[in-house]
Parts: sequence; structure tokens; C-alpha cells
Amino acid sequence: MLCAMPTDDRRPEIEYPCPWSYRIVCSDEAAVRAAVPGIVGGETHTLVMVRESRAARYRTLELELVVRDQAHRDTVFQALQRIAGVRMLL
Repeated sequence: MLCAMPTDDRRPEIEYPCPWSYRIVCSDEAAVRAAVPGIVGGETHTLVMVRESRAARYRTLELELVVRDQAHRDTVFQALQRIAGVRMLL
């Protein structure tokens, strides 16, 4: 991600388009994997499992893609939140 870190309490400035990653904590990996292509459309992306809970009830997946602008980034975030089985999104 390209961004300049601020020296005060302001948000960092993000230069778009830029690579972005979402961490998806879910209880239903299959539902997430099925939904992601419809959310990102034809955008090139990667979706990999990065962690599984000790009891294997939850998995953390990382979705990486290039976002065009703030609106695109927010739209993807909101769509990911609506997937059944998603417990947390970072």
C-alpha cells in the first residue's frame, strides 16, 4: 500500500489505485470463497487462508486486490461484511 504516514493525528494519505488487503475472520470459509468473485468482479485478487483457530471453528482469510479509490475500498468492505459466516473484518 502506498501511503504517507502523518506526523500528527490525521489519517494517512493514500494514493489510489493501490494494493489493499482485508482480513476476514469467518466460520464458513466455503461461503466466503464462493462470494468473493462476485464482490470483486473481474479484478485480479488473491484469497488465502492465513490462520485457523485452535479448535478449527474459525479461519482467517486474507483478500488482496488493487482498489481504485476510497469508494471502491468501502464498497468491497461492506460487501464482505454481508457474507454469511463472517464474524470480523479488518
